[in-house]
Amino acid sequence: MHPLRLRASGALLALLVLAACADPPSGPVATSSGRPSASTGPSASAAASQGATPAADRGSARMYTVVGGDTLFAIATGHATTVEQLQAWNADRYPSLVSDPNGLEPGWELIVSGDPSVTPQPTARPSAPQPTSPPSAAACRAGNRVAAGGEQTFYAVPNAGHNVALTFDMGGRLDPALAIMAFLVDNHVCATLFPTGAMSQTPTGEQVLAVVRAHPELFEIGNHTMHHCDLVSGGAGSPTTAPCAGGPPTADFIRSELTDSAAILRAGSGQDPKPYWRPPYGSVNQAVLDAAASVGYTKTFMWDIDTIDWKPLADGGPTAEQIGSKVITQAQDGSTVLMHIGGYETLDALRIMVPGLRERGFGLTSLSDLLN
Repeated sequence: MHPLRLRASGALLALLVLAACADPPSGPVATSSGRPSASTGPSASAAASQGATPAADRGSARMYTVVGGDTLFAIATGHATTVEQLQAWNADRYPSLVSDPNGLEPGWELIVSGDPSVTPQPTARPSAPQPTSPPSAAACRAGNRVAAGGEQTFYAVPNAGHNVALTFDMGGRLDPALAIMAFLVDNHVCATLFPTGAMSQTPTGEQVLAVVRAHPELFEIGNHTMHHCDLVSGGAGSPTTAPCAGGPPTADFIRSELTDSAAILRAGSGQDPKPYWRPPYGSVNQAVLDAAASVGYTKTFMWDIDTIDWKPLADGGPTAEQIGSKVITQAQDGSTVLMHIGGYETLDALRIMVPGLRERGFGLTSLSDLLN
């Protein structure tokens, strides 16, 4: 071979060897889905040195890539597993999940398979000591319903002790509903929900009721009718106005609105909403109360603190800070706070409201607990 060609071949070989020995690039690597790959977390070599299972060795385990706004509870709910199981499957790779389950970072790839034979469950690492919940956080109860008895309408509940009921209507917008439910679970806040039958049949509504079913110690439901009609004047309604048209509803219509909704609520939540209900828009008169009582709904719940969280900022609605401040400053023993599971600023307001009420010594509990 010609000496010059030999020297060029040798140089090319040396370059190839150096390239093979070079460290892989760091930082996110784009995948065909457009999401960052697992390289946004620990590298495969680093993970192996920590005892983690590299992604290539996880067999047929289902994986999920964390995106902004995710919580571990929401991921667990969406993949039919539990927070504890997710921590156990992923603690080797992401140890902080044990001590800070909400400290997720976008790009993390979590094992979410619910089949132990696919991904054997390791022994969960002991969690770091958690601060003791204040008595007001630990003492709440839900589901201990009072008997139907005679007709009663409540704005606030008398003789309820130093407690407040947080209540959530579910009759329209549902965008933040699951995040709100996750916050309530994570912070051990008992609450009473008033869903309509129509919204309970939506995909998000079904998931909300599934959370209620999974946490009967925290959540109870009341009836908010089937179609959210104005039961005094007629009209209005959600998500369609059609069933509500035709003038003031008859007693038979009101009874059907409650019984049709109840069947859906029982199937989804595992709870019978009787005798609790809330009239849509707070629109009620004696004829409506009598019609509701005739099918078992004798406890009518209004409110003494209205957050107006259904109104967006663009239309002059309140900010999260305004909602939180209003509830904290106006709350009294036995207060009933009206919110919406799809409220525009409700989630951020809860982050202000819950610690603020607890700092005032209030227990945050259900309507049943106020009545007992």
